[in-house]
Amino acid sequence: MFSLVWLFTLDHKRVGLIYTIIGVWAGFLGLSLSVLIRLNYLDPYYNLVSPEVYNFVITSHGIVMIFFFLMPVIIGGFGNYLLPLLLGLPDLNLPRLNALSAWLLLPASICLGVSMWGGAGVGWTFYPPLSGVEYSGWGVDFLMFALHLAGISSVFSSINFICTIFEVMCEELVSRQSIITWSYLFTSILLLLSLPVLAAAITMLLFDRNFGSSFFDPMGGGDPVLFQHLFWFFGHPEVYVLILPGFGIVSHICATMTNNDSLFGYYGLVLAMAGIVCLGSIVWAHHMFMVGLDVGTAVFFSSVTMVIGIPTGIKVFSWLIMLSGSRVRLSDPILWWIIGFIGLFTIGGVTGIMLSASVLDTLLHDTWFVVAHFHYVLSLGSYSSVVISFIWWWPIISGYSLNIYLLQGHWFVSMVGFNLCFFPMHYLGLYGLPRRVCVYDPEFYWLNVLSSLGGVISSCSAFFFVFVLWESIVIGNRVISVWGSNSLVLNIVTLPLPQHIVYMVDSGRWRSW
Repeated sequence: MFSLVWLFTLDHKRVGLIYTIIGVWAGFLGLSLSVLIRLNYLDPYYNLVSPEVYNFVITSHGIVMIFFFLMPVIIGGFGNYLLPLLLGLPDLNLPRLNALSAWLLLPASICLGVSMWGGAGVGWTFYPPLSGVEYSGWGVDFLMFALHLAGISSVFSSINFICTIFEVMCEELVSRQSIITWSYLFTSILLLLSLPVLAAAITMLLFDRNFGSSFFDPMGGGDPVLFQHLFWFFGHPEVYVLILPGFGIVSHICATMTNNDSLFGYYGLVLAMAGIVCLGSIVWAHHMFMVGLDVGTAVFFSSVTMVIGIPTGIKVFSWLIMLSGSRVRLSDPILWWIIGFIGLFTIGGVTGIMLSASVLDTLLHDTWFVVAHFHYVLSLGSYSSVVISFIWWWPIISGYSLNIYLLQGHWFVSMVGFNLCFFPMHYLGLYGLPRRVCVYDPEFYWLNVLSSLGGVISSCSAFFFVFVLWESIVIGNRVISVWGSNSLVLNIVTLPLPQHIVYMVDSGRWRSW
C-alpha cells in the first residue's frame, strides 16, 4: 500500500523526495566514476583501465553528475519542496505534470545504464565526428535517449515552476518574494530556452548516425561546427542553471542570518541574477575560440564574458556585507559552508575570467586548467549549495537536529579534499597537460598523486555527510514533525522576510526553526 501511495503521489514534498533519491543514487554513481578516474592517474603509463574504457568513464561521469545528480537534487528536489512553502501554496499548479517529470528520470536512468554497458566514449559534449557512427558504438544512441528523457523531465518541471511563480506574482503585486523564488524562476526560464536547442542538436545527431542524414557530416554538406554552436547555446546557460539555485539559497540564508532588509541587499541580488541570466545566454561561443572564429566575433564573446564578472561580484560582495553584519556565531557550521562556497566559487570565477580571454584560452584550451575551472564552479560551488540546503532545511524536512561537531568535521574534511583534488589541476594545465588523455609525463606524477589523494578524501566526505544525516535520525533530538502537515511549515517559512526562518544552535545540535 505504501509503495502504491508513493507511485501515484502528487504531493510536492514526496515528489521532491523522489527527485532527491534518484539524484543521490546518481551522485554516488558519478562519485565512483570520478574515483576510478583519479585511481587511473596514480601511474603515468600502466593504467587501471584501458584508454577506451577511460573514455567511457569520463563521458558517463560528466553526464551523470550534471543531468542526474545536480539538476534532480537542487532543482527537482529542493525546488519542489521549497517553492510551494515559500509561495504560501498547498502544492504546485500542475501536480500531475510534476509527478510525470519526476518519474521520467527512471527510464532516463535505465537508458543511462544501458549506455554504460554499451560504452559511449564521446565526452559529455558529443562532438562530431567522434560521435558519428563510424567512431562510436550503440551506447551513444542510448546515452542520447537518456538525455532526451531527462530534458523532457526538466522542461515539464520548468513549465510547472514558471506557471506557479507567475500566478502568485500576478495575484500579489505588492508582495516581495524570497530570493529563492526568483532564482528558480530564472533557472526555469533558462532551461525552457536552452533545452530545446540541445534536443534539436542531439536529434539531428541521431539522424546522422542512424538514418543517413548529413547535418554535421562535411562529406554530405554538413558542418560539425554547427553542432558546437547548438550544444554550447545550451551548455553555457546550463552552468547558470546549476549555480543560480545555489545563489538563491545562499542569498536567502545570508539575508536571514543578518536580518538585512535593505533595498541594496534584496534588489541588488535579484537584479544581479537577472543580469547573469541575460549575459550568460549570449556568450556560448567563448567555448569555441579554437574553431577559427574571426577577430571581431572573438573580441565580442571575450568582452561580454568578462562583463559577467560585474553582477557576479555584486553578489559576492553583498554576501560578504550581509555576513559581516550577521548575528551568527563563528562556530556555526552554516557560516563555514557559506564562506567555503564563496571562496570556492570565487576561485572558479577568477579562472573563468582568465579563460574568457581568447588569447589565454588558445593556450589553455583542453588542458587540466579548464577541468579545474569548471569543477570549482560546478562540482564545488553547486555541490556546496546542496550541502548548505541540507544543513539549513534538514531539521524542518526530517524533524531531527544535526550534530554540530560532526558538521564541523565534515566541513574540514570536504574543504581539504576539494582543494587538494582540484587545485593542483591548475598547475597541470599551465604546464600544458591535456585532459581526456589517460597517460602523462612522469614529471607530473606527484601532482597527480596529490589530486588523486584529494579525490579519495572528497569521496570520504560524501559518505561522512550521509553518516551525519543518519546520526541525526538515530540519535538526534526531535525538533518538529512536518511530514504529514503543511500548516506548521507554512506558518514558519512564509512569514515576511527575513524572519521566516531563525536558526538555533544549542547543546551541540543544529536546528533550523
